[in-house]
This record gives sequence, C-alpha cells and structure tokens, in this order.
Amino acid sequence: MKAKITILVFFISLFSINTSIYSQNNPMITLEVDTENINENNIDEMATFGQPSETKNRDFTLEVEMGDVIIWQGRATQSSGGLVRIKLFRHDDGVKLLGTSRIAEQNDTGVVVGKVQAGNPGDIEKYTLKFEVRKRGSQTWTEYFIDPKLKLILSE
Repeated sequence: MKAKITILVFFISLFSINTSIYSQNNPMITLEVDTENINENNIDEMATFGQPSETKNRDFTLEVEMGDVIIWQGRATQSSGGLVRIKLFRHDDGVKLLGTSRIAEQNDTGVVVGKVQAGNPGDIEKYTLKFEVRKRGSQTWTEYFIDPKLKLILSE
C-alpha cells in the first residue's frame, strides 16, 4: 500500500510542476542498486546510473540545459529486490546549477527534483546524492552517498 501511495504522490508532484518546463528536457536519472550486496566498500560497483563499468560514479556527468528539470529516482536491481529511495541532493563544488545548496525529497516519495536555473555553458557542479537502501525482507534502511556531476551545455 505504501508503494502505491508513493507512486501516486510522485505522479501528482510531476504534474504540479510549472507548465513552462514542458518545452525543456526533463532528464529522469535512475540510480540502480544491488540492495542485497551493497555496503560502504562497494558503492561504485553496486550502485550505478547505467554508465559503462569503467566510469566511476564520481566521474558520471549528466549534461543538462538551462531550464531542464532533473528527476532523480532509485530502484533495486531486478535480481536483488529491496527498495531504494533518493533522499537529498547536496551541492559540493562548482557552480550551483540548480540555484541551491540542498534539495530534499518531497512528501516521502524517494524522488528528488531540481531545475537548472543558473550558470554558463561548460559550468560543472559536483554534488552528492544521499540515498537509502532497504534489503528484501528487512525493515531497516541503510544510508549511502554517491557523488556525480552536472555539466551545463549550450541549448540547441
């Protein structure tokens, strides 16, 4: 039941975003996690954005345009089950492309949404995503951090 409510709240929040964003790109970034095997020592191997295996998470760079609305979500790998929720976006270094230092999830959805609103083409923002993992059959959430980048590109 909680999963149904979370999905419903997620879709309602997407529809309530200002209609001016529909002319922009809306990248959905999915962090896929092997919830059964992740630990503090293997985050790069067990949690990825789908990049090639030789690209570490700290080197994963999402190219964005001014006005893009970025949606971060988490999911467990098909084989691991469990649950993943994104809790917080935190600016670490570079230009604050999203115009803020922190963006928390809204309404306990496990999804973080931000809009690119500052910077010049070529600017890079280093950030940290805080995410939580719950193994299949467990009621305990474990907190992890991952540190990718955003890069502002020229709008076409």
